[in-house]
Amino acid sequence: MYISHKGMTLIELVMAIALAGILVAALMSSYSSIVGRSADPMIRVQSIAIAESYLEEVLQKPFLDSATNSRCPGASGGRSTFNNVCDYDGYSSTSITLPNGSAVSSLNGYSVSISVADIAAGELGAIPTHCALKVTVTVTNPIQDAMSLTGYRTDYESDPACS
Repeated sequence: MYISHKGMTLIELVMAIALAGILVAALMSSYSSIVGRSADPMIRVQSIAIAESYLEEVLQKPFLDSATNSRCPGASGGRSTFNNVCDYDGYSSTSITLPNGSAVSSLNGYSVSISVADIAAGELGAIPTHCALKVTVTVTNPIQDAMSLTGYRTDYESDPACS
């Protein structure tokens, strides 16, 4: 007569527990890696939104200075007094502010810098270099990723050769 024993030996049980422990450890390490980066997309989207806001502000300004009717006479005063695109060249701030200078406290850790330069010959096809400015806004977020957006402002309103 044959007696069937159902169950596991001690060695099989120890091996099953060890294998389960290895699987749990692997899953937890990958899970912690995913959780650690879960806010990164939100921070990047916030950086893009800040850069878009500043770029829109700059590109809405006139191409020529209203007081001197020249391209880039040099900025005077702060951001609230900027009256043409070139005034923003070299602007940088370690905090995000509204155009009137009020700080946006919920955006601590972000910084912004703006550069304005003449376009290179042929950069925009047949548009002459004196007819357009290249505006680059760079936002650095709290995890030290820099996000740059570039836009162009043309002199369509005052120079017929640029239209």
